[in-house]
Amino acid sequence: MPELMHLIKIRAAQDKVYQAVSTAEGIRNWWTRDAALDARPGGTGEFGFYGHRMVIKVTVAELASPDRVAWDVVSSTSGAFDGTSISFDLKSEEGITSLLFAHRGFGAGDNNIPSATTRWGFYLLSLKRHLETGKGTPNPEDTELIR
Repeated sequence: MPELMHLIKIRAAQDKVYQAVSTAEGIRNWWTRDAALDARPGGTGEFGFYGHRMVIKVTVAELASPDRVAWDVVSSTSGAFDGTSISFDLKSEEGITSLLFAHRGFGAGDNNIPSATTRWGFYLLSLKRHLETGKGTPNPEDTELIR
């Protein structure tokens, strides 16, 4: 099955990166302001985009502080992400945290892969900017990203 992967290096402590990807408060600073997340294994999350026209619902599959966060996508408005999984693996060295992002489980030939690749790249750079400068570009502030 096709998968998306990104590796990004962030000049921030690993625990700060972990908080940014594992809590609703953190996610609101870089991915979407419309975020609700019960941050515990088995907890649920809902992430809305563009006035709730696009909604992604997840179950928290794994929280291993400060190394790993994983979600299983239960449903998405378009159905594009249904049954996929999202993970953030973190490793720190000398004040720089490497984040290996993966979005797995797309069907072969899935037409959503190119758009998802671009969007995740954009939002992961938003995460980096948020942690390094204090200013991310979460939805709806993502005007650089054309729908």
